[in-house]
Amino acid sequence: MERITTYSAGKKITHRAVTGLSLSLLYLALQSAWAQQNNPTLTVTAAGQESHGSKLSAKESSSATKTATPLVETPQSVSVITRQQMDDQNARSLNEALRYTPGVASEQWGGVTAFDQFTIRGFNYSDTGYSDVFQDGLRNTNGLLFGVQQVDPFLLEQVDVLRGPASVIYGLSNPGGVIALTSKLPKRETIRHVEVEGGTDNYGRVGLDFGGALNDRGSVLYRFVATGHLADGMQQGTKLKGYALAPSITFNPDDNNSLTLYSRFQYDPNLGAITSLPAYGTVFANPNGKLPLDAYPGEPNHNTFSRKQSTVGYSFTHSFSEDWSTVLKGRYFGETSNYDAVVMSGLNDDMHTISRNTAVSDEHYNTLNFDNQIHGFFDTGSISHELLTGISVDHMRGHANFGSGSVSSLDIYHPTYGVAEYGPTTWWQDSRVSSTQTGVYLQDQISWQQWRTTVGIRHDWSKIINKDFLYGQNYEQHDQATTGRIGLNYLFNNGISPYLTWSQSFQPVAGLSRDQQPFKPSRGELYELGVKYQPPGTSTLLSAAIYNLTQDKSLSSDPVDTAFQIQGGKIRARGLELEARGALTDQFSVISSYTLQQVKYTQDTQGREGKNPLRVPRTFGALWLDWQAPAGIPVEGLGMAVGGRFSGDTKGGTMDNQFNTGGYGLIDASVRYELGKLDPSLRGGKVQLTAQNLLDRKVVAGCYSTDTGCFWGAGRQVIAKFSWDF
Repeated sequence: MERITTYSAGKKITHRAVTGLSLSLLYLALQSAWAQQNNPTLTVTAAGQESHGSKLSAKESSSATKTATPLVETPQSVSVITRQQMDDQNARSLNEALRYTPGVASEQWGGVTAFDQFTIRGFNYSDTGYSDVFQDGLRNTNGLLFGVQQVDPFLLEQVDVLRGPASVIYGLSNPGGVIALTSKLPKRETIRHVEVEGGTDNYGRVGLDFGGALNDRGSVLYRFVATGHLADGMQQGTKLKGYALAPSITFNPDDNNSLTLYSRFQYDPNLGAITSLPAYGTVFANPNGKLPLDAYPGEPNHNTFSRKQSTVGYSFTHSFSEDWSTVLKGRYFGETSNYDAVVMSGLNDDMHTISRNTAVSDEHYNTLNFDNQIHGFFDTGSISHELLTGISVDHMRGHANFGSGSVSSLDIYHPTYGVAEYGPTTWWQDSRVSSTQTGVYLQDQISWQQWRTTVGIRHDWSKIINKDFLYGQNYEQHDQATTGRIGLNYLFNNGISPYLTWSQSFQPVAGLSRDQQPFKPSRGELYELGVKYQPPGTSTLLSAAIYNLTQDKSLSSDPVDTAFQIQGGKIRARGLELEARGALTDQFSVISSYTLQQVKYTQDTQGREGKNPLRVPRTFGALWLDWQAPAGIPVEGLGMAVGGRFSGDTKGGTMDNQFNTGGYGLIDASVRYELGKLDPSLRGGKVQLTAQNLLDRKVVAGCYSTDTGCFWGAGRQVIAKFSWDF
């Protein structure tokens, strides 16, 4: 049964330019749509489905419902970053792929590439919880300290951003939203893709992507994806190097059964540096001048950060009938990380000498993730239902330690490396953690005439066991929570779909209070009102949303004994998000986003009430405008794009003594040419040149306190790429 389904004058880009264009696009689209509603003879002419612009947007996504649901029928904010967008912008990390997405402020650690640091609607990895990433429907569980799952974007088909609480289908999750990754998996079409690229900072990368049928019937499909890269790190004397392999195979013995087996191995022997720089010399003036982008407070010969990731998994689908099926998913993941580096601990009174220490950590953890689902279609009178029910299990077991030791100071303005003196290492953490989350969920997507209602409920049980080998502070924590979601859409014939949604989230809060009682789970709650517009027959999508999002039971200092914490905090985020994505004409396409948000503590025991969380911008946005040369002209095969992105200032420092980091605007650009238009024998070949931060602006991406420092944003990156599809 089928479902019916800116750059302004000078070197400064302002948020008014992007906001104005986003609002103008939305207004013109809605005006056109209402005209079509009132005049049935009016039609909308769309670009061909295989046009370049159509590949920059998607029509449906499963990230919000675990079913293939048209985006215009999804009663929640969802952005889909396609493979074409990642290729055009040459995204080399998840951070870079998220740059043009509303609600997501990425690259909080600037040029640091070892972690993907971002906020979604103001909620992130620090005071407000971890950002949650899922891949192929299963959780990418993180470890204890430096252990995280980081996927090379070359291995991905697309990236979905679901904004707002998603616990009803994913279980424990950040209230701001989740990131859903889709891997490159077997397809029936033949894929033979090779690419080589190189650029700034001795950067080089090779990528291979092969796939297709292994037999004449097409019942056995395969995909093999591999990539490797190396480069000089942003900081002086640091290196980046990594490799990744992702083979997969699909068996389709008949029309009712499909089994996909896949694996991924990713080894990053050199992840660069993750240390910060003094606030005086980056954000604030320093009598010695501004620090250079490649300033490095560590030691090039004492900077080890490596990570090995291995995973194997399966996805099995069986159709009982035309209307009922089951989907079974499972995955094992293991990771080992080693960290031993010199980091900055503060700037001395002479304003040029920094204090330093070592940071040492060894970590290993593994996870088991399962999600078993039943899907069904049925009718009750004139009402159609798409039912989803399932049970998921996420288990993690890991061990990590952490230590530090003294290191001789360094003149950060005139560094002399290789002569540092080191003290003994003091160990501060040595623990083993085991956690298990089990959830059962039920969802019904109801269709009646032009109304769409999504209703879901889920109950989770969470268990955390912490074994402390140093101080004996062992504990076992048991939590459970019920979460729900209700969403309502109305689909106008002209492609407009207003919606209203309410949803909840929960997160276990690890740790013990002063009276040695485990903390209770924090809860998130969302009210969102929005409208989406998708011209019929196209993948172009315009959307606008306003929301009110809260999270309770955040940790605050215990007023009786500040060595402990209590759950006395509450955070509220309110905002407006705009997005335009898709083809404007046969030649022009756009990706545009704008975010205005107010995030603050509304309740707290340590004086944070009314203040903003650190490193969360109030406003940010982006605009990417692409042009593809029409057929029949001398430059056929040429494509060009220019992008601008801006961020308002964020707060650094402490909650008692905050400071502004300053906003910034950056320009990106890309030009490409299909070599087959030059000579038919070169068909499938393409050359591309991309530039990120084209004007090489020096910006501060985010700050902690004046003592622990700030992070420079990445400088200009120019990359030339040659690819061949044969």
